Amino acid sequence: MTSLKYFLSCSILIGLILGMSACGSTQTPPTSEEPERTITVPQEAESAPEETAGGEQTFTVAVGRDSGVLNPHDYKSNFPALTLVYESLVNYAADGSIEPALAERWEVSDDGLEWTFHLRQGVTFHDGTPFNAEAVKWNLERWIGEERHSWIPTANEVESIDTPDDHTVVLHMKKYFYSVLQDLTIVRPVRFLSPAAVDDKGEFVAAIGTGPWKLESSVSEGRAVFVPYEAYWGEKPQLSRVIFEVIADPEARVAAFLDGKVDLIGGEYIGGIPPEAITTLEADADTEILQAEGTATYLVRMNSERPPFDDQQVREAFNLVIDREAIASDVFNGLAEPAQGLFPPNVPFASNPHPELYSYDVERARQLLEEAGWTLNGDGILEKEEQPFEVEVVVDGAIFPQAESMVNQLRTQLQEVGIQMEIRITDFDGWTDALRKGDFHLATDLTYGAPYDPHSTLTSVFQSGLSADSTQIFTDPTLDKLISEVLVTRTDEERQSKYDQIFEYLDEQVVIAPIVYSRRVYALNKAVQGFELAGTEYELNLVGVHIVSP
Repeated sequence: MTSLKYFLSCSILIGLILGMSACGSTQTPPTSEEPERTITVPQEAESAPEETAGGEQTFTVAVGRDSGVLNPHDYKSNFPALTLVYESLVNYAADGSIEPALAERWEVSDDGLEWTFHLRQGVTFHDGTPFNAEAVKWNLERWIGEERHSWIPTANEVESIDTPDDHTVVLHMKKYFYSVLQDLTIVRPVRFLSPAAVDDKGEFVAAIGTGPWKLESSVSEGRAVFVPYEAYWGEKPQLSRVIFEVIADPEARVAAFLDGKVDLIGGEYIGGIPPEAITTLEADADTEILQAEGTATYLVRMNSERPPFDDQQVREAFNLVIDREAIASDVFNGLAEPAQGLFPPNVPFASNPHPELYSYDVERARQLLEEAGWTLNGDGILEKEEQPFEVEVVVDGAIFPQAESMVNQLRTQLQEVGIQMEIRITDFDGWTDALRKGDFHLATDLTYGAPYDPHSTLTSVFQSGLSADSTQIFTDPTLDKLISEVLVTRTDEERQSKYDQIFEYLDEQVVIAPIVYSRRVYALNKAVQGFELAGTEYELNLVGVHIVSP
């Protein structure tokens, strides 16, 4: 999507995806080209948080990559870290409903062209700056109308913003479309930064939000430390501090957890757990395993503009060679389901019209490859016009450990029909660079999941006209028209019909190989109480968390 991964993670995208890693997931929205810079830690006029009655309580999270500068308006920083510091007008709940957040309530006009948000009163940013209508307008204008954010429908369709009083904001839309509230729940680039957190050129200099946690210190490529914001408008945190400790190696993350050095691992955008480690973690008396149904899809994108995947028969054959049941069982340790289409069935409006395209049928794959002109040579390798069938898959392995294991098993499966596949393991920046340049045959990816899908994955990687940062999978005028039409539907019935047409058309093009629908899996120190999984993969809610001494 712009890589699915790219838009959303500055990521494992598409990390658990990244292990989705978006930016995607597929992985993420376009990443910002803004250079890394030192950030200022906000100074609050109020006193530091007091120790709890039980003494200082520190909660440590092992993350797969540096949290970044925590600029909510670009695509470089860690999702969960951003959600500690910054908040949105509305939230996406675990049941898929939209809940009030910084907006207490909202109304929409009958024609869908006017959205009025009534802001929560008494809210301040961490530096004491009031959160009011002007601050909301200033934040919205930093991403609405900007080309690099064009994957978000709302970014393209706001005509003007009014602030009739300090606590009311009105969005005037160019046209009706259905995903406004969903778009306003996302983490990047939609959440709210203090207007005082930029320099005189408007450049980000400090991580100052309204959230329950404020950034105390940050060390590049190391750790980020968060402490409670004492003037927070909602429920106050019980922990004394939260530490995000960078442990890039998945096995090292597990070892640190079992040694008691960290309290939480898992989740694609925190740092995934290798599936083979689950049994060990389950056997540990001090560990609690938390699982939730996922809304993201691990997939392999095919470069349909580069041989051999410019041939549709080859793309169809590639899908039929994949034994998804084996990958779900062996690679994901049973914590995934074989995919039968782009989205899992729990994503709103998802449909998978042709599951047979993604069945395991090696004989049919061989037939298609032969029809496409590929024959086995004496070494058991497919050849066409004396050129061997040798391809490379690009893998963002920094956050999604499953991705590397997945392609290793996939390579073995492809060898059965004479396809040779090399594996290029890279970081997120290398992954996105390869996709932008078209320097790949295959690439792992991850859809965004809730609250983005299905519309954001579709607009970010299957729609033309996006920024140069984008890494679309496939675009054409027919798909552009279908996506534009679904965004303006007014009823669920009409919307489902349009989405069905989109999924039918994507199956006809066969430009991806969906592999498995992932589950969200975390390991938590049993001494930790009050932890609840958030409604999406991207968020981390630690307000009610506390640690009980054994």
